[in-house]
Amino acid sequence: MVEEEGTDEFAHQNNAKMTIKAGQQLDQAVQVAKSYAKKHPETLVLVLADHETGGFSIEEANAEDESGDGISKEDGPFQIVGTKQNFVVDWTTSGHTAVDVPITAMGRNAQLFTGIYENTEVFTKLKQALGIKGK
Repeated sequence: MVEEEGTDEFAHQNNAKMTIKAGQQLDQAVQVAKSYAKKHPETLVLVLADHETGGFSIEEANAEDESGDGISKEDGPFQIVGTKQNFVVDWTTSGHTAVDVPITAMGRNAQLFTGIYENTEVFTKLKQALGIKGK
């Protein structure tokens, strides 16, 4: 298990630059796990969050778009890699939101983690994937 706490911490601070950096570091950890799983087919790799923070929204960089103060202040612009285009991040809160979060699965029993369900079901599905019975 690997946790990238920075994505949550920096989203609470409405700091897009560091949230993006934390996401990039998580991506590197996921690549290590996926490489391992390719060599060890009995491995299950899950990537998920327990909640969304900040109401992180990506918008087109537009000088005429109003950017408020505090939480509603836009971060950026940031360059889209490989292009000359930019984007900004707009925040709606510094707290947690009720936005659904994705889960991706790779490897043994990955098919158990498809669809939409309450996040507490991850526990039940993980027990099933590991062959653990009972509560």
